Amino acid sequence: MNRRRFTKLTLAGTLAASHGISSAAISEKGKPFTSKFGPHENLLPTAPKGIVDQMKFAYDLGFRGWEENWLMRKPEKLWEEVAAFLQSKKDFTMGISVISGGAGQDFSNLTKDGKERLKKDMEKGIKFCKITGQAGMTFLPGVRNDLPREEQIKKSVDTMNFLCDIVEAHGIILMMEPLSHNLGKKAPLLRSFADGAMLSKLVNRKSCRLLADYFHEGQIGNGPDLIKNTNATWDQIGYVQYGASPGRKEPGTGKLDYAAVTKLLREKGYTGVIGMEHGTSKKGKEGLDALLAAYRKIDA
Repeated sequence: MNRRRFTKLTLAGTLAASHGISSAAISEKGKPFTSKFGPHENLLPTAPKGIVDQMKFAYDLGFRGWEENWLMRKPEKLWEEVAAFLQSKKDFTMGISVISGGAGQDFSNLTKDGKERLKKDMEKGIKFCKITGQAGMTFLPGVRNDLPREEQIKKSVDTMNFLCDIVEAHGIILMMEPLSHNLGKKAPLLRSFADGAMLSKLVNRKSCRLLADYFHEGQIGNGPDLIKNTNATWDQIGYVQYGASPGRKEPGTGKLDYAAVTKLLREKGYTGVIGMEHGTSKKGKEGLDALLAAYRKIDA
């Protein structure tokens, strides 16, 4: 055996032993995924504790993206540590974090208190993004009322313009996410890709885009139409998230064809982070191997 191959195999064995990664999974280590799949805190089984150490762990496994929904709720010191890591890895991209859950407001009839709460969310988000360097921020544009959905969406444009006026100069994009579940006890304003695309198109601002979460689109019964619905709303999509439906685990454990979706995104020229918005079907080393295998398969 030549020295180079011996050294490579020895390193793989050391890494496998220290991180609980099997030799099958480690064989792909060091080979970046073509797509920027983005894990989140505590998703990767056998990873060390702490967001930054988990980001390093993900990078070593070949991931070139990361997503951390609730980072804005964590201490500013952590924001700075994340920013430092991103500076050290120029080929590693941060995806979205949540800027606001919509404060339970009806965006078609915004209260004075609701307006102030949303404004504070935007101002905190501006401070956050100046530190981390992020641009895309998850945003939930409120809850349903008794109006027909399309009419309520049209009446919510003024609220979205108010919020865009606050963040747009800072390069922030409000990625509006349709949800398959309720917000508390109320239904969300946006349920589908079509809903989100409608509001985004009506607002018509560079700071307002659709977050296409394929898990939610699958959950509302649109699983067979993911390709069609992506094509229909593509001009409004700014960010993408994956998760099997049903189950919300890694791709391949549900009914959604993520190989086809990933192929389409590549054909469309999407180079942003694909948020891994789900859990794992198994635990420990077996769970990590299954997760890596699922993403290697759809990345082919």
